[in-house]
Amino acid sequence: MKQSIIALLILCYVTAQAEDKNPARWTYSFVKTGNQTGEIHITATIDQPWHIYAQLQPKEAIAQPTVIKLNTNPLVIADGRPVEKGKKETYRNNEVGIIQYQYGGVVEFIQKVKLKAHVKTSITGSITYQVCNEEMCLPVRTDRFEVIVDK
Repeated sequence: MKQSIIALLILCYVTAQAEDKNPARWTYSFVKTGNQTGEIHITATIDQPWHIYAQLQPKEAIAQPTVIKLNTNPLVIADGRPVEKGKKETYRNNEVGIIQYQYGGVVEFIQKVKLKAHVKTSITGSITYQVCNEEMCLPVRTDRFEVIVDK
């Protein structure tokens, strides 16, 4: 009985440590592209053998797609959807009939924006994603970000 309790405590500790470790690290930046235009660059660096999922998935996919949301700022307008730059992989599981799109290594999400004024402001938002490998998936996470737009 005592050995079972110790084994259970060790298992709980190891599980908690694994959940604290995030195999995806994010950086955020703003690049001015014109007088009143710019891009938010959201870059994920993902440890091997982990991956995250693309924003758009096939109908049959069971993956948690990556979702980028910008908070309302009266001085900033999102211009279209974020564009993904990276090596998109297609994962096929013929046993259950699914296809999913995923990224490993480095992937960059670029959101074009239009600026309504020539002032210093900040753009805030969130990115929701899930990190998985061939054996398991970590819980879905939402990270918040802020980038500064300098006139």
